Amino acid sequence: GTFQILVNGRPLGKTFGSAPTSEWTWEDGGRVQLPAGKVKLSIHDLTGYYGRCDALVLTTDQGYRPPAGREAVCVERARLTGLTLDPLDGGEFDVIVVGGGPTGCPAAIAAARMGAKTALIQNRPVLGGNASDECGVPLNGAASHHRDARETGIAEETARFRAHYGYRKYSTPFQMLCDAEPNLSVFLNKHAFDVEMADDKTIRAIKAVDTLTGAITVYRGKFMIDTTGDGWVGYFAKAEYRLGRESKHEFNESLAPEKADKLTMSGCLMGNGISFRASNVGKEVPFVRPPWAREIDLIESPGRAIKNVTSGNWWIEHPNDIDDVFQAEEARDELIKISFSYFDFVKNKSKLKEQARNYVMNHIPHMDAKRESRRLVGDYILNQNDCEAGDLFPDRISYGGWPMDVHHPEGIFSGKEGSFWCNGLVPIHTIPYRCIYSKNIDNLFFAGRCASVTHIALGSIRVESTLATLGQAAGTAAAMCIQHKTTPRGIYQNYIGQLQQTLLKNDQTIPGIVNEDTSDMARGATVTASSTADMIEFRKLNVKSGDKHELAMARGMFFPWPAGRLDSLHVLLTNTTAEPRTIKMHLRTAAKAGDVTATEDLAASETTMNPKGTKWMEFEIARDLPGPFAWFWIEKSEGVNWSLMTAAPPQSFRFYGAEKAWTIVDNQFYAFYTKPALCVPASFSPSFVVNGTARKWDGKTNMWASDPRQEMPQWLELGLGRAQTFNSVYLTFDTNLAPRLPSEACPPEAVRDYQIQVPRPGGGWRTVAETKGNFLRRRIHRFKPVTAQKMRVKVLGTNGVKEARVFEVRIYNE
Repeated sequence: GTFQILVNGRPLGKTFGSAPTSEWTWEDGGRVQLPAGKVKLSIHDLTGYYGRCDALVLTTDQGYRPPAGREAVCVERARLTGLTLDPLDGGEFDVIVVGGGPTGCPAAIAAARMGAKTALIQNRPVLGGNASDECGVPLNGAASHHRDARETGIAEETARFRAHYGYRKYSTPFQMLCDAEPNLSVFLNKHAFDVEMADDKTIRAIKAVDTLTGAITVYRGKFMIDTTGDGWVGYFAKAEYRLGRESKHEFNESLAPEKADKLTMSGCLMGNGISFRASNVGKEVPFVRPPWAREIDLIESPGRAIKNVTSGNWWIEHPNDIDDVFQAEEARDELIKISFSYFDFVKNKSKLKEQARNYVMNHIPHMDAKRESRRLVGDYILNQNDCEAGDLFPDRISYGGWPMDVHHPEGIFSGKEGSFWCNGLVPIHTIPYRCIYSKNIDNLFFAGRCASVTHIALGSIRVESTLATLGQAAGTAAAMCIQHKTTPRGIYQNYIGQLQQTLLKNDQTIPGIVNEDTSDMARGATVTASSTADMIEFRKLNVKSGDKHELAMARGMFFPWPAGRLDSLHVLLTNTTAEPRTIKMHLRTAAKAGDVTATEDLAASETTMNPKGTKWMEFEIARDLPGPFAWFWIEKSEGVNWSLMTAAPPQSFRFYGAEKAWTIVDNQFYAFYTKPALCVPASFSPSFVVNGTARKWDGKTNMWASDPRQEMPQWLELGLGRAQTFNSVYLTFDTNLAPRLPSEACPPEAVRDYQIQVPRPGGGWRTVAETKGNFLRRRIHRFKPVTAQKMRVKVLGTNGVKEARVFEVRIYNE
């Protein structure tokens, strides 16, 4: 983009921004006679696009020429502005976290909560990284493809703050959690550009420049956590790293290319929209593609469909031969160019071009939400086979479950090959601790997309919520290094069990690891309750609707049904057409789970849906069903969409296709409910709150639930056997870990109001802690030490459901 410099409103003779180079360079504007008094200098854009200017220099020295080169420019800028380049002292810390994204924030919070004096250095004005107010990538994770699999710990805490307080993105929730930690200092707008080494294997300090003033600060620390995404701290320290794709043969990865290369996945432009936003201005507006934007002839292909004209898609990506590390500005600029190329295709070539006639682009984000760059090397490199096998690593500290989602190296220009290199489903798989500390730098942890994984494995672990759990693990381990005066590798060799138990105590889920904390007095308790549920009741209240699928083919739901009368089925449909639609439903039963082979209807029903609208449609059944399973399907009806929901009773699933050729999709469900409510026998024993697993897992409830037919209050009592002194109680509630992204301000499943009580000497109970208005999964209560043989949790109310639900109770004297 070209521009002019205006002096008191009059342009200089020089047009800037047209030098024959893509590098930053000085352009001479010539001589100008300035009048006495105040002078107004301004920049006038001539292109309407992306001209940019970093500095203006005015001098009376006709022989002066500004220096070239980054370092020389920095020195000269400091000389001319009076800024000192002598580093300021940023202080001494136990743990320094560099990068304040969805990995770095949990790392810093975890370290601080463990008692370590912690610094969090972030080069943007807000926290959150790709999930921030500037970008807005959601905290995706395993729950997108696995039942009840959303990540817990600080990831869940952050998501709950976001939903409860109504924030669209995650910057403020992360800031709120950081502000609550007295051991944590947050430094915004500080860009780490180098390290100081104590020796070849030990980082002594982080050097950062203030992005607003240019001032340099040195932060000294004992342990560093690189959560920059690009692995910059490791790079500066000469940590071993990888960039690009491994060959198929190095790790025997079937999805890897034959030969290794330097290609990495492109990011995409994010920020109040993906790639761009467009609006309807009420009249036809032609669009002419700028000469610097490449022409695109084919877009719609496997994994790509243009569904609207108002914004872009995640697959608007650059070819991966651009270096996202050292060519970050060029990579971002290429994505801007491609946004114009894409909009040109939509306006002038696509099937939606008539719909797009009156639309104009009115916003393009400026942040490149990167997916991949440099990956640092640890004592283990997670690979495709690990993700597909789902093995339990002995040193596991978290899990993944997102698909092997690797994008095509040609980006949007991949043509008929589509948007994916691979995108196969994987089971829940664990991530070993050895992937988050450096192989050759003794005091360096790292987490996030710069973790020790192959290019292919990155496809599964690179999503934000998964990475947040790696951050929590790194922060916890770094604090333990301080406590035990050891190294990251020393934690693996001598304290891995303690690390796992500490993570579990702080609500991180580690598959196959249960509570074995010897300090927890609740583990040996005898647990009783005021009442206990004996079934799961699935009502309309439980339906959390999600995306929609068009009835372009027959679609259906399979669910458990204890023998008994079914009066009606209700499904959530949207008629997008201007005509009424007749919707036909067929109901059948099955003797075993997953069996959709029956060909005879037990019942068939139809209803008429009005034009344009979303409604729960009722299908009358009015008959007894034999059970133990039932399933129904709705005939093809184009223009009618069936909403999905995020949770369903055990052994439920959706399916689609045609009779005798149904395709089953596990862990996904179409929105429905029954009258009477669907009730499935289930166990909710009070003893489950001390069974060591604090969430639904492997088909088990792992929670106590009171009888929903009984009124509040309800209570849970732990008998300790003998009088014991304690001052802390950890409680874990149900916040419904089924939805991919929590949305309710107050999850209806969660206990809202409760009291922690101990017996009075003369009889009755004394309250030592009380909460009203809870919306969180994990609550920790500390109070003056009490000595008692029993402890009671008295539930006064929930946020919606009729029963009290508690996953875990822990009791400590800390």
